[in-house]
Amino acid sequence: MKLPLYKLKITLCFLCFFALGSASPKMTGEEIERYVQKKLKRNDTVLRINGKNLGDEGVAHLAESPLLKTVSTLILYKGNFGDEGVRALAGSKNLGNLTALFLENNNITDQGVGYISNSDVFSNLKILNLYHNLISDKGAGLIARSDKLSQLEELNLNYNQIHGPGAIELTHSTKLNNLKKIQLTYNPIEKSAKDAWKRFQLMEWFKDLNRTNRLNEVGEGLIGDLGVDVLLKSPFASKLEKLDLKNNDLSDKAVIALSKSEKLKQLLSLNLSKNNITDAGAKALALSSHLGKLKKLDLNFNRIGDEGALAIAKSTSLSNLESLKLGQNKIGTAGAKALNKSKNLQNLVHPIFGFY
Repeated sequence: MKLPLYKLKITLCFLCFFALGSASPKMTGEEIERYVQKKLKRNDTVLRINGKNLGDEGVAHLAESPLLKTVSTLILYKGNFGDEGVRALAGSKNLGNLTALFLENNNITDQGVGYISNSDVFSNLKILNLYHNLISDKGAGLIARSDKLSQLEELNLNYNQIHGPGAIELTHSTKLNNLKKIQLTYNPIEKSAKDAWKRFQLMEWFKDLNRTNRLNEVGEGLIGDLGVDVLLKSPFASKLEKLDLKNNDLSDKAVIALSKSEKLKQLLSLNLSKNNITDAGAKALALSSHLGKLKKLDLNFNRIGDEGALAIAKSTSLSNLESLKLGQNKIGTAGAKALNKSKNLQNLVHPIFGFY
């Protein structure tokens, strides 16, 4: 199908404009110097160079400029440079105040990451952003093992080529003790690495909740059995008096782990409603020797039947319960009668079934 002449002209103009824009000439040293001076007049601690064709030579010229001595945040976005430009920055004598480095959308490989990881210039970095480059597991591992990046708090490796081992190294690094945030989205990460990354994120979130006295909110982020496993392995579980895990896609595996944990001896309230708990989970709760202080237990909207109900009715471990909710389960007449006649659940002040 032939395009009308006027449409063809518009299309050709657009393509010419796009091609010329993408092939803009590299900035000269003088142009870079003038541009940097102009930028730093507004704020001499932040230098942002976006979408300029610096190339490795331009970055090298920039690294030699004494104008950078006041800069604490350096952002070189879409600068069309790679490892040689990074090597120039890593050897610069003018970046002693740098605490944040953003090198997004460039052509940096593991070799460039090696320059960063071994440079004293970056020993004060708190933020390192390498979004959308060419970094693999090897590069991630270099960061994880770096003796120079010990102050790092945030690391962005989104949109690179990390498959797994590098991500696991980062989450288990003994060198990056201040690291609180790792971003790995849009990488071809394997499941084992995703789990390690999730564990890292959860643990950092627990630390934040603990610092801000909000540990009782911990259940909001524990999706799936993995979240419960991380919580129970943390030092914070023993501080909990209230744990709300409703609608968290939990199975009996998570409930059994909760029931066996000695860290939950102080727990007063446990909400497990709207999950996938069956008789096996209910039995585990009933037999637990660590939930003796529990006063509130919500098991509404699960898959518990008569067998689980009978186990709870016979439980001596749950005798301090004041509120027990078992509505919308699979409990029949036998289970309901056992609960109503239980000699061990004498402290209940609310009905077991129904809405309240």
